[in-house]
Amino acid sequence: MERHIYLEDIPLDEAWAAWQTALKGAGLWQPLGSEEVPLAEANGRTTAAAIWARLSSPHYHASAMDGFAVRAQDSHTATETNPVRLTLVEDFDPANDPNLHPAKAVNTGHPLPAWANSVVMIEHTQPVTDEHGRAAIEIRASLPPWQHVRAMGEDMVATELVLPANHTLRPVDLGALAGSGHTAVAVYRHPRVAIIPTGSELISPEDADRDGVRPGQIIEYNSLVLAAQVENWGGLPTRWPIVPDEFAAIQTAVRTAAATHDLILLNAGSSAGSEDYTAHVVQSLGTLLVHGVAVRPGHPVILGMIEMGDWR
Repeated sequence: MERHIYLEDIPLDEAWAAWQTALKGAGLWQPLGSEEVPLAEANGRTTAAAIWARLSSPHYHASAMDGFAVRAQDSHTATETNPVRLTLVEDFDPANDPNLHPAKAVNTGHPLPAWANSVVMIEHTQPVTDEHGRAAIEIRASLPPWQHVRAMGEDMVATELVLPANHTLRPVDLGALAGSGHTAVAVYRHPRVAIIPTGSELISPEDADRDGVRPGQIIEYNSLVLAAQVENWGGLPTRWPIVPDEFAAIQTAVRTAAATHDLILLNAGSSAGSEDYTAHVVQSLGTLLVHGVAVRPGHPVILGMIEMGDWR
């Protein structure tokens, strides 16, 4: 097979423009499809659609302190010299006992009774009994409405936007989604990347460890490095077995990988050696866009598009 020798490297900007133009022409210059994943698996993923709250958070008026739920209006006359006594109750109906000033013990996070609108901290009360001998508390300062209360929807209101599309999820975002009633989230799927090492001189680290390395043999580790980089960038790498420097073998590996992957990293065979077949393989399966970029190192880089035909 005739060598594919490039005489000039093109500027990086031109290479990138050619690559981008080809992707746009193929309808691939946009996010990948979406998938729904459990929140426990969503950290670091990117939302594929806007997410709206299903529940308010909190979804009830909640005590923000350990203390007593009361009616603020019952405390208006309380001062250091004129304390107000509030009778402890479990249930209270203002219609049945309009003269009672009630209080109910609550802990942080407990729902407020329907009749209460404020919370007094337990350390700001004194246990006493009322005029009928019932357990009561005494307070010596008036309370404003909604003091120490987390009102319904304080964090989020049902139907409110929680997160926009194209947002990279952080740990705190997962809590916001769970708190607003979600158990899963639609995210863009990871790009699937095939990494195919080529070279008749290559052996795997495992083979080298078992059998040793003879002169002329090289331990193949680029696929390990590339796979780790792909993972760091949010992709799903697949490391292919080493493919020898044979046109048909490389072509078969690329054709097979293209059927199930979004991107193929073919390493190496891109220079001008007698067994460098990458450019020929790309041309045989699609379009060779770039061969040689004015960057160092790595200037023999190849960019191409595989045309998915009947062989897919």
